[in-house]
Amino acid sequence: MTTTESGLTQHTSDLTWKSADELRHLYAGHEVSPVEVARAHLDRIGRCNDQVNAYVTVTEERALADARAAERMWLDHNDASPAPLLGVPFALKDLVPTAGIRTAKGSQRFHDWVPEKNSPLAERMLSSGGVFLGKTTTSEMGWKADSGNRVNGPARNPHSLSHTAGGSSGGAAAAVAAGMATLAQGGDGAGSVRIPAAFCGVVGIKPSTGVIPYFPPTPLGSMVANGPLARTVADAALLLDALSGPDYRDPTSLTVTAGGYRAACDRPTRALRIAYIPELGGRAPEKEVADAVAAAVARLSSAGHHVDVVDTTPRDRFDLLHVIWTTGFASLFPGGGIDLDPGLAAVIDQASQFTGSDLAAAHLAREHYKAAISDLLAPYDIAITPTVSVPAFEAGADHPVFVDGESANYLDWAWLTYTFNLSEHPAISLPCASTLTGLPIGIQLIGRHHRDRDLIAAAASIESIVGIS
Repeated sequence: MTTTESGLTQHTSDLTWKSADELRHLYAGHEVSPVEVARAHLDRIGRCNDQVNAYVTVTEERALADARAAERMWLDHNDASPAPLLGVPFALKDLVPTAGIRTAKGSQRFHDWVPEKNSPLAERMLSSGGVFLGKTTTSEMGWKADSGNRVNGPARNPHSLSHTAGGSSGGAAAAVAAGMATLAQGGDGAGSVRIPAAFCGVVGIKPSTGVIPYFPPTPLGSMVANGPLARTVADAALLLDALSGPDYRDPTSLTVTAGGYRAACDRPTRALRIAYIPELGGRAPEKEVADAVAAAVARLSSAGHHVDVVDTTPRDRFDLLHVIWTTGFASLFPGGGIDLDPGLAAVIDQASQFTGSDLAAAHLAREHYKAAISDLLAPYDIAITPTVSVPAFEAGADHPVFVDGESANYLDWAWLTYTFNLSEHPAISLPCASTLTGLPIGIQLIGRHHRDRDLIAAAASIESIVGIS
């Protein structure tokens, strides 16, 4: 890969660009060692992270130890290894508690925090057989859809270093897009997996509530889900297999059957019933984004899928998100403080205008909204929207200044993603086009509640159709 003025995304054939499936094939044939792959990734991080700022902490010693352990296991196993991620490099978002490894959470208050215990998610990943490369850049406590913070600054977009990688899982998406990780985990409370996936031109999945157990809990409740980022749907599904399944600490996970997501990618293709929603909630994205997604949908129609244009949808409910978001973060930082990100402090200040009955009313209204979105999706296999209303904006900004001529605030510009956090439906962002200036544009696929495998099967079958030709 060659660094250019426009970014860090010129692919070469080196080991940092192999998919998880390709790496497993190479390991099984003893053509490549996990140690070689780990060193290639660590070298790339050493050369690129100063520019991209995808990682806040690099765990070099742990990565090499993981790789040596995987190498020994591959010598004793063939392609049927019981560990699907054996030897595959991955990264964790810096909000995930990891025992003995600094977890700063993008916050001055946690700048030097080293947890004593792993979260269930970290435990699953660290025992997966994969190669742990480090912790990725996030905004403070994940409060905004950009990754800027006062611990190590914002992650930058590998396609254009002057632009944001998005957030709050911006470091995760940038690491995958820049060849600094094969797989990465992100967390999504209002689009924080899908937005950086769209901005960086990779795949991001927000699964249904409970597919990946969530603990420690969040005051945002079932709006938040962890999810995978990768360069292909199959790789993202492989990571979802590793993370999914019940855990007694998260009751929403107890009825969820683990696994089967990677296998769904190999289902025979069939014609899909698709609801194309060009304007969700009565709001339109910027024209260049809208035109790119419309062109991708036209390719799906030409390929034999059944597409209905849906013009009438439930109205946007940023008002509900705003009550839940501001009061949730206020509960994490009672009293605010000058050591907080100024934007987060301002959001917390806004919580004072709401009462307990306002919060209860928002949760009740949200239940009705979930049902309305479910009614919209019921006749279809999937729905399609743009992922984000705008392309990536300037690195270091909390949010875009305008969307289609209208001023934007901290999160209202992300209605295309937060709608499905409010409704808890699974959603996937796939790369579909680039702007005239070379910034990626994402297309969002939405499935029905707990039909994640069907959604992933659909995404895998149309990935090459909607993608950049």
